Amino acid sequence: MSSGFSLPRTSGFSLPRTDYGHRPEPYQGVNDPRIPAHVRAGRTHETTPEHTHRAVTSTSAPRMPWDRFYTLMNWRQGEHVGLIGPTGQGKTTLLISLLTQRTYVCVFGTKPRDETMEKMIASGYMHYEKWQNIPAAKVPKRVIWPDSRSIDSEDEQREVFKKAYAAAFREGGWTITIDEGWYMGKVLGLEKPMRAVWTQGRSLGVTQVVATQRPAWIPGEMYDQSTHLFFWRNNDARMIQRVAEIGTTNSAAIRVLLPNLDEFECLYLNTRTGKMYRTRAPAP
Repeated sequence: MSSGFSLPRTSGFSLPRTDYGHRPEPYQGVNDPRIPAHVRAGRTHETTPEHTHRAVTSTSAPRMPWDRFYTLMNWRQGEHVGLIGPTGQGKTTLLISLLTQRTYVCVFGTKPRDETMEKMIASGYMHYEKWQNIPAAKVPKRVIWPDSRSIDSEDEQREVFKKAYAAAFREGGWTITIDEGWYMGKVLGLEKPMRAVWTQGRSLGVTQVVATQRPAWIPGEMYDQSTHLFFWRNNDARMIQRVAEIGTTNSAAIRVLLPNLDEFECLYLNTRTGKMYRTRAPAP
């Protein structure tokens, strides 16, 4: 059954052609002379001219049109994905675009009303209020979306998603997708199954895709166990430092990149290879 979302042919960018047409010189790590001295020293203050920052970011994380990035990402089943950024910057759009790469997808809907869930259901995802023991091949695209219009619906949601986690983990091969990790982990108290999938799901072919707009909440496992991380513009010093630690030799560049991303643009980091790109998913 098709998800209903097609891969766009164009990147959706409105950026100068020169951002894509040249091949930048290799980035030389934290000692690269093109990085301002204050950044190499580990400071996060923006005390250098904007054009200097642009020079740094263009060599450390080149802009990549979405259609090309989509094919180069090489996202394998069992590899986790994290998306971190504020509302209205294209996080959900990118998430939906990514899911076209996966065959067996289970999306958890938590809001009383959610246009994203409604669009996914209209595009071919089957809506259930709780997990159904139906062979995955018969219904490979699912939205688990219990009725949460009651003021005290959290208890019911907690039980529904806890059982769905257990079933998907037991069956293996699923891509569990959560559009608001903070609510799932903190409000519903489901950090335990989330951590279980992050740390043990790979061997079962279970992928977890978690999006959140609250970087202060993020468990260490989301950073450490996710192979693919996407970040939108953020000035939170704690998050920048945490991400920079993951980037190892790219840490100095990451400190410059995150506060200086363009609107709707995101920074992609492969935590295993250290590769970084800037991209932006077009509207579906």
